Parts: sequence; structure tokens; C-alpha cells
Amino acid sequence: MGVVVNSPIYVITPQTKAILQKNSAYYRSRVLEIGRERSSIYRPEHILNHNCTINGATLSGRRAAVKHILKACSKLPIPVIPCKDVYMLPTASIKSRDCVWLSYYHVHYYEQRDNKTYVAFRDGSGLYVNASENAVDMQFKKASQVIAQMKRPTFQNVIG
Repeated sequence: MGVVVNSPIYVITPQTKAILQKNSAYYRSRVLEIGRERSSIYRPEHILNHNCTINGATLSGRRAAVKHILKACSKLPIPVIPCKDVYMLPTASIKSRDCVWLSYYHVHYYEQRDNKTYVAFRDGSGLYVNASENAVDMQFKKASQVIAQMKRPTFQNVIG
């Protein structure tokens, strides 16, 4: 009988800046955090689903809520840990190898550089994503709309 190694799934925290797909023989994701980088054997969607679940809802449940807010179906930002302001947004279709999941509040700015977009993080680091500046900007606007809706006081709180 073989030994079963139970590799823990990466836990997203407010320190998580980005999750990228990694194409290696073993690792499936590269995770950027403040001050360090990690690799995971799990795909980004698996990491997101696990983290949504441990924070109160499945990835599909979060997607359904965001679809309702945005009235859109593709490239949806995900409120992973809304109570800690952790919102991840994809730079491309989640089926694309070019998809990078960016943590909304870690991004300082982004700008077109040649045929890619440079994303600068608040800690001074950055990375290039294979998407236009307009595409990244649209993703940020979607995430902003979701955040504003989720943080909006309810009617009861406004009058009470």
C-alpha cells in the first residue's frame, strides 16, 4: 500500500496579491504574496473554490451572486473573503492559460506596455499580464461595482 500525501490547499489571506496558472509537471498555480511567492499543486479555480467554501459559500454561489449584481456572465470578480476585503478578479477567461487572478486592493495601478499590461502592486512589485489595459480596466470596474453593492448599507440601516 502506497503512502498518501495530503497536500493542503493554499489559504488566501489579505496578503495574497495574485494567483497565476503555472504550467509545470507538478505545480498548477503560482501565488504571489507580500514578500514571498508560493507554488501549489492545485489549479487557481480549485484554490478559489476552497477559499470561498471556508468563508461561507462555494465558488459557484459567489459567482451566482456576482452574476445577479452585474447582470453579466463572464470574467466575474469573486468576493473570496468580503469581510476582510479580499476580492479577486480575473484578467481573462478562467479557461485561458493567460488568466491571472488579481487581488483588488493590492493593485496600485496598471498600464499598457507593448502588447501586455503591467500591473503594479502597492508593495512596489509588479507583473505583466497578457491582456490589454482596457480589458484590465473593465475588470476593475466590474469589481468596483460588486464591492460597492456588497458594502452598500441596507435600507433598514439607512433609516434606522
